[in-house]
Amino acid sequence: MKSAASRARSADARGFTILEMVMALSLFGIIMLGIATTVDSGLNLTRNNRNRSVAANLAAQEMDLVRTSNFVTLAPASTVQEVGDVPYTVNRELTWVPKSASNGPCDGSGGSPQLLRVRVSVTWPSMRGVTPVVSDSAMTPPVGAYDPNTGHIAVKVLDRDAAPSFGSSVTATGPETRTLPTNSDGCAFFAYLTPGTYTVSLNTTGYVDRQGSPVPNQVVGVSVGVTSSAQFDYDQSSSLALTLVPDAGGVVPADIPVTLGNTIFLPVGTKLVPGSGDNRTLSDLFPAADGYEAWTGGCADADPQGERPGGEGPYWPGALRTAPFAMTPGGTETGSVTLRSIEIEVDDGFGAPVTGATVVATHDADEVCASGATHTLGVTDLDGELTAGLPYGAWELSVNGRTALPQWPTVALDPTESTTPAAQVVVE
Repeated sequence: MKSAASRARSADARGFTILEMVMALSLFGIIMLGIATTVDSGLNLTRNNRNRSVAANLAAQEMDLVRTSNFVTLAPASTVQEVGDVPYTVNRELTWVPKSASNGPCDGSGGSPQLLRVRVSVTWPSMRGVTPVVSDSAMTPPVGAYDPNTGHIAVKVLDRDAAPSFGSSVTATGPETRTLPTNSDGCAFFAYLTPGTYTVSLNTTGYVDRQGSPVPNQVVGVSVGVTSSAQFDYDQSSSLALTLVPDAGGVVPADIPVTLGNTIFLPVGTKLVPGSGDNRTLSDLFPAADGYEAWTGGCADADPQGERPGGEGPYWPGALRTAPFAMTPGGTETGSVTLRSIEIEVDDGFGAPVTGATVVATHDADEVCASGATHTLGVTDLDGELTAGLPYGAWELSVNGRTALPQWPTVALDPTESTTPAAQVVVE
């Protein structure tokens, strides 16, 4: 039988052995983690070197194909080639430039081109910061390949941030028709065109210009020995999903339009968007970096910052538009737009409520809404009452099929007021 001292020593020995094992396992884990990281880094380096070698061979093959092709029929191209289960994208760019040019043809002085610069770039998935393989070459057109009595068009396409838009489809239509994609400089250069008048247009699915046109165009004249220029701002279209909300509740007339504010809308910086319902989706919008202000209504005083004609000052001193909705290329921004609530009571000449009366709001014509505006607000309840939302501005209230006593009232819906306005309509 063991003594108490012997048992204590045995317990201490067992505890020390377990601690040593934990420490050893921890040290082993740290060492193995380091080895695994080193092996993984080595494998990635080997994989990247192999991918770059394959990409360099593909770039060389593409450049050989360019040199052996018919010069006149050379065109930009993009192909995908799979090598060892890895898809490689081979892009070919063609850029016409004068011999002494330091810039691309869309950024130069407009002289006639003498050289065709060819750039082949190869990319692959999971590049992990590795730069694409690029091969460049310059080619001189064969003697007699092109008619000297021709001209050229340089088309520059930029996105919302004034950066080059790559791959946009550009078409020049006139005495002849050609289509080219923009290169990495955002340039499509139409060389050696028959002189005449051309319409240059863009047509890339899902893209719009600053005015919201998916197929913007410009008319360009081509003269012998001259490079004419055109420029577009073009980016992925975005959308606004808006809900029309009366500030103190009530019904929303079905046909209230929404106005967008941004300086890109020429010539006055606003765009009226008709629609119906409480929820609106405004699509085909250019993703303006500074966003869009929005308010309901299309007349001058519907704008919280609207100005009276003749320099007489603002309609609503101190009022401000709400903060702009930020836009993302290809994205949809959601939000709400406020209407001014108005509480309406309809009664007869003896003070009795008029049930089922259809109330209409009318705005006079002004310098913005040349035909004025008319909206059916709804029908009064058993108490002869109706609460509805309207754009800011001055509105005349009337009832269909009834005569006013003594005249139809006019209410001013002011964006700076906090209390809900009320109006009484008296009818015969």
